[in-house]
Amino acid sequence: MISQRILAFLHGYVVAMVQGKGSEALINQAIAGGITFWDVQRKAPDIIIFKLQAEAYPRLRPYFWRTRTRGKILRRRGWPFIWQRIKRKKGWLLGMVVFLFTLYYLSSYIWVVEITGVKTIDQARIRQNLTELGLRPGVGRKEIEAKRDWLIKELRMRLPEAVWVTVHLQGVVSLVTVTEKTPPPAVDQAATDLVAAKDGLITSLIVVDGTAVVEEGDTVSRGDLLIMGEKTLRYLDGRIETKRVKAVGKVMARVWYELVIEEPLVVYEPVSAPGRRVVYSLRIKNRLLPLFAQGKVEGRFSQQRYGKTILRGRNRISFVELIKDVYQTTNWVKREISPENALLKARLKGEEQMAYLLSPGVKPFSRSEEWELSEEVLNYRLVVEVVEDIAIPKLKEENN
Repeated sequence: MISQRILAFLHGYVVAMVQGKGSEALINQAIAGGITFWDVQRKAPDIIIFKLQAEAYPRLRPYFWRTRTRGKILRRRGWPFIWQRIKRKKGWLLGMVVFLFTLYYLSSYIWVVEITGVKTIDQARIRQNLTELGLRPGVGRKEIEAKRDWLIKELRMRLPEAVWVTVHLQGVVSLVTVTEKTPPPAVDQAATDLVAAKDGLITSLIVVDGTAVVEEGDTVSRGDLLIMGEKTLRYLDGRIETKRVKAVGKVMARVWYELVIEEPLVVYEPVSAPGRRVVYSLRIKNRLLPLFAQGKVEGRFSQQRYGKTILRGRNRISFVELIKDVYQTTNWVKREISPENALLKARLKGEEQMAYLLSPGVKPFSRSEEWELSEEVLNYRLVVEVVEDIAIPKLKEENN
């Protein structure tokens, strides 16, 4: 089937239509006469559309007369008809050939040099180096492909600030990617001591630079000196020199955090009682104008205010607002809380507060808790032990 369609395209075929009551008879008689049809479709009771070889269409004229039908060519397809249209448009064909040749010719050159990844290095300096090395708009693509590795090597030598340079050719674009070196963070070289940030019991001590003044097992308080920012140098000739340095080290210590929480066993809750007063007012800017009120309250009461904007001013601020104040008589009722519930609330509060006290990433080494009841209060005590680095820098004072 595919080979037949290819032959039909090479020889040329037409899409034709036959119209009349004898259209079906025409198809049958033409097939009996040796004419081949394909893609036969009935579009209406008396209209049939079909395809056949272009050279076979004139042979249908006798059948049109016999069956009293009419035929019409709708479309002409195939290479012969395409070639006829091309011959009639020789100028268009020549222009297309010239355009394709020009496009192919221009695509063999580099017309755009794009530089990416540059933050601190001057792009003008990079372009100047690329031009000196031969990579510039208008250079042949094959020339750059031949010396691409050499070009990358030379460009790296000319850009010591770059740690990586690559050159990719994408059509007429040369993409130069430069990865700059990341400078190390600035280090404060001022002479400093390391002191204790918290009270604790030292468990381990690592000194990178400086002189330790404490040992493992010592108990220190906040502010005590741990590592002194001085170093003693002993020379072969017996001389001893003390040099001021920046103390660097790590002092791990056992630290205890303590929390005391008082949780009440008796609370007073407000309960609404008979007696209610509602007051309506109108607020214009900063002035409050009472409108009317109804009801009354006695004794203790609670107040709730509701507002509805009538007119807005600038910046979405209410300019005119209707205010409703509700005063409700309230009695305070005593309610007792069981020790179990009070202890549960105290534990939750202790966990929340301890999370704020501990340093990020530090996990508790051990924990203990105790509580006691006294009158109408539950006293809860939480102690957490952790092991953490307690050394912090402190500027060394100048000695005059």
